[in-house]
Amino acid sequence: MPHPSPTKMGKMWAMQQIMFKGLDRRLAEFLLAEAERTGSDTIRMTHEQIAQHISSAREAVARMLKSFSEDGLVELKRGAITLRDTGGLNHLK
Repeated sequence: MPHPSPTKMGKMWAMQQIMFKGLDRRLAEFLLAEAERTGSDTIRMTHEQIAQHISSAREAVARMLKSFSEDGLVELKRGAITLRDTGGLNHLK
């Protein structure tokens, strides 16, 4: 099986970046709106539920939440996401 050409790889990478960048904005916006709606910095939803709300895949939401957690924006616990840096999340919007 031939390997994809460097040009194809570059285009695929760029497309993934565009999609991924769009996801960080959508997820940050959703988390902030949900916190405002509920009046709590802790959002009690599954990754699957969040994915359905923002029209994404659960796996992509899980990866992005992990990235947000590593950046100190959120704290992840089973069944709960606590917003730790709303300013940082607002910056992503």
